[in-house]
This record gives sequence, structure tokens and C-alpha cells, in this order.
Amino acid sequence: MVEMTTGKRFNLPVIGRWFILGSVVGLVAGIGAIIFFLLLQGSAYVFMDYLMGMRVEETAGEPAHFGHATTELKRWMILFIPALGGLISGFLVYRFAPEAEGHGTDAAIKSIHYENGYIRWHVPIIKTLASAITIGTGGSGGREGPIAQIGAGFASFLGRTLRLSDREKRILTAAGMGAGVGAIFRSPLAGAIFASEVLYSSSDMEYEALLPSTITSIIAYSVFCSFFGWEPLFDTPDFMFQNPIELIGYSILGFACALFGWMYVNTFYKIHQTFKKMKISNYMKPVIGGLLTGCVGYMIPEALAGGYSQIELGMHGQLGLGFLFILIFAKILTTSFSIGSGGSAGIFGPSMVIGASVGGFVGLALYKVMPILAPEPGAYVIVGMAGFFSGIANTPLSTIIMVSEMTGNYHLLVPSMWVSTLAFLLLRKTKMYENQVAMRSESPIHKGEFFVQVLQDINVKDVMRPDPITIREDMGFDAVLHFIPKTKHNNFPVIKDDGTLVGILLFEEIREFVFEEGLEDIVVAGEVCEREVPTILPSSSLADAIESIGFKNVELLPVVDEEDNTKLVGIITRRDIISTYNKVLRKRQKADKEESEF
Repeated sequence: MVEMTTGKRFNLPVIGRWFILGSVVGLVAGIGAIIFFLLLQGSAYVFMDYLMGMRVEETAGEPAHFGHATTELKRWMILFIPALGGLISGFLVYRFAPEAEGHGTDAAIKSIHYENGYIRWHVPIIKTLASAITIGTGGSGGREGPIAQIGAGFASFLGRTLRLSDREKRILTAAGMGAGVGAIFRSPLAGAIFASEVLYSSSDMEYEALLPSTITSIIAYSVFCSFFGWEPLFDTPDFMFQNPIELIGYSILGFACALFGWMYVNTFYKIHQTFKKMKISNYMKPVIGGLLTGCVGYMIPEALAGGYSQIELGMHGQLGLGFLFILIFAKILTTSFSIGSGGSAGIFGPSMVIGASVGGFVGLALYKVMPILAPEPGAYVIVGMAGFFSGIANTPLSTIIMVSEMTGNYHLLVPSMWVSTLAFLLLRKTKMYENQVAMRSESPIHKGEFFVQVLQDINVKDVMRPDPITIREDMGFDAVLHFIPKTKHNNFPVIKDDGTLVGILLFEEIREFVFEEGLEDIVVAGEVCEREVPTILPSSSLADAIESIGFKNVELLPVVDEEDNTKLVGIITRRDIISTYNKVLRKRQKADKEESEF
């Protein structure tokens, strides 16, 4: 502990602990991102470039590290290469790590909410290989899922190895997830916020993870960019927002993002459920999904793999209105078939392409009808990416920042905020990540905290029973035995004539003496009651009361006068406290339901 000049204490061990742990996790996440990206490009070179003869177009910030083959395009192979990828990835996933199925970010969210951040050590390895093959063979998937599991998986392993507390393991796992995302998308700030925001479908955040996530994301980003360069992912024109009237056009885009976002999520999960119900081997489901992906890709090759190059082309106005409209549906289908069938990859990348296509389509349409609303249609591509993913993933803040960092354009923050907010509000009942919970109070890891938080806001005097059933200290044993059955209670405050508290008479303590002879005229309540009992003041909180009840393992607490702590003014029971909590909880849930319906 080091004393600061302000008089406050600076907890050096805690800060140092997170700095060391965060740096280690960030380093491994950065290296993992490098390995995954090389595997991804290598897989794409072998399967798509060399075997299929289909050139994988790059963005300005991600040139092809393996170059290009000279193979001529064999269009018929587009039908089968994605199915081959599904066969290989399906074998890896279902043979070694079934948790690696689907989009990995949701699995990481589940582990944090329900398993204290536990992820088996080999899951990230299988996820990395399977996702690289899925995307490299033309499957429509993104990178955030596998890289999130790489960072989260190592953080989980490190937390168990060092025997961290459950809370620390959860925080470190979330920070690992943010580190991977911050590195692979070259967006350290967004990665840090994403880890805290993606756990909840409302505007709630896991604020405890912000500091560790910032550390891990910075380190991972620095490691990754030291190898691949520091340029943003996309080469973006210098779009500007200069006329408030453009918000009318962006409002239309917000509704369009919500509409297509709803369509995307529902299509994805309907196809996913269809594959789940198929009574065939799990190994074969990704093969069928890959074959269907290939069928769509045969007609629209741009809907295969990551598709980031289409985003850059859209920004520069090189894609037509009709093509953009077709690409929206083609990408929804290829993503749903590739991942919904049990393939392994993320959903962020395809969502960016779909969002960019929605934005490009709306921007070009508005430009043709009313140019004043969309003087630069390419800007709608960027804003569409932000709005679309914000809506389906319920992560408006991190997505706005991530798109800005990926494009290197911060002049569109205002329209991005506007569209993202609209889409987020319109899609409150729709979520791509099924394991998100609405808010902290609904997460299993925060149930106890919420219970205490609710009780802290209520005073004992608001709940206590001011006229409790009491027993005089001079009441004989026989009278007590006849009195108890009439009250339907088992515990009673024992008082003197002037209301002074003597103790608590516990029926279970006197039960063994019920059939002994000669006690009815000898023993009195004041002699057999428990005198060493905790008491509570009317101004105390219910949190203090439940703590005393739990610590002493009693059913009721005597409430004593504020001035005279020996005088009984009421009682409060465990049942009273639980009943009050349930009432408050039901009231809040009803209010939340009404708000969501509104």
C-alpha cells in the first residue's frame, strides 16, 4: 500500500496484478491472432486460390502474404470446396471439441455467465484450425469468434493455473476475449469495450472488465500490428458529415439496418434449428451446409469467405445498386449455411459485409432519388456496418468505435451513433448472441450482488412488524406450551413488563423438555430463552438484517429503539426480507417488460 498525496490509498498489488496478468494474456492473444491470420490466409491460398482458381481479393490493410497462384478459375469446384471444408472442420469440431461449433463469441459469453470463465484448453486450438479451414474453403464466416475464443481460452487456462478466484477468472476471460478482437481488427479501444458490452443485450456493461480489457487489448494489438503493420483494415475515402439534413437519409438507413438485421438473425437461427433437427451424423451437417454455400457461391462468388474486399469496393463506389441488393441476401444465406449447419467461424465479418451492402444500397438509392440526403453514398457503407452489427449484437458503443478504427475515418461518428442507436432500439428483442443476458441483475454471476443491492435500498422500519407476538419473561413453562400452538410461530421475543428485550424463545430449544414432569411450575420463559441474540435498528438496511440473520442462523431479529437499544419496537424475519425482495424484483421485471414492449 502506497500513500498518495491526496490522502487516498493506491492499491499497488491489485493494479500490478492486473497489469501482469493482462500483459501475459494480451501477448498470447496477439501471437494467437498472428497464427490464426496466417492459417486463414494459407488455407485460402491452398483451397480457393490454388485449387479453385478463385482469387481472394484483399483490402488495403491486409495484402496477401502468400501471393497468388496461376490456376485458372474452375467454377464447378465452387460447389464442392466449401463442402470439403465443412467435412474437415466438422471432423475436428465434433471429434475433439464440440464447444467450438458455431460462432465462438457466444460460447465465450456462456462460459463467463454460467461457468465462471471455464473454457477447456484445447477448444481454442480446435476453433482456430476449424475456422481457418471453414473460411479458407469459401465458407462465409468471420474472425471474431475464433480469435475471441483464443484470447478467452488462454485467459481461462491461466486463471485456473494460478488458482485465481472465480471473479478474477471471469474478468480475465472477458479481457482475453477483448484482446483477440482488438488485435485481429486493429481496434484496441473497441476490443476493450466490446468485452464489457457484449455480455449483455441491454445498455448494461461488465465495468469490472474494462481496465483489464484495456491492458490486454493494447498489448495484443501492438503484438499483431508489429507483424502485419499499423494501417487500418480499409483504405477509406475522407467522408465527412456536414449537413444536418443528411440525418433524414441516415434515419432511413437505421430502419433498413433493423429490418435486414431482423431478417438475418431469424434466417440464421431457423436454418440452425433445421440442421439441429436433422437425424444424421453431426459430422455430415457442415458438409451439407458447405454444399449449400457452394450453390449460392456458384452464382454469387462474392458471397463466399470473408468478403471484406466488397466493403472497400462499396466505399469507393465500385458496386452497383442491384448487385448490393443481391449480395445482402446471398451473404445472409451463405453465412447461415456455413455456420448454422455446425461450421466453425465468427459472425462479425459477414455482418460487416451485409451491413455495408445495406448501407451501400440505401446510399445509392437515396443519391438517385434525392442527392441532398446522400451526397456521398460510400459513407453509407461505413455507417451501415456500424448500425447493422450494433443492432444484431446489441453492442452499439464498441461497434461504432470498431468501425471507426477499422476504416480510419472518425468524421462519421455522428451518423454512426444515430444509425446504431436506432438499430439498437428497434432490435431490442432480437439478438444474435443467444447467451447474452439482459442486464447484470439477470446474470448468474451477479445474482448475489443484485440481492444485496436491492436490500441496501430498503430500511428495516419499512418492513418490520411493529406489534410482534411476545412472551413475558415470567411466563411459566406450562403456559408457554399452551401459548405456542395458538400463534403458529416457533420463535418469540421475550420481554419485561416495560418492553425491555430479554431474549428470544426458540421452540426447538425447549422441545426436549416438553415431556419432563415438574417443569411446568418451575421453569419460566426468561430462564430458557436465548439471551445472546443479535438486534437491529429501524434505520438499518435489510442487507444488514439478512447478514445478521445468516451469520447467526436465526429466523428473526428483534428491532430495538434507536435511542434505547434495550427496548423492543418490532421484529423482522427472514421470510419478511425474502418476500420484500421478491416483490421488488417482480416490480422491476414488470417495468422492464413494459419498457421493452414500448
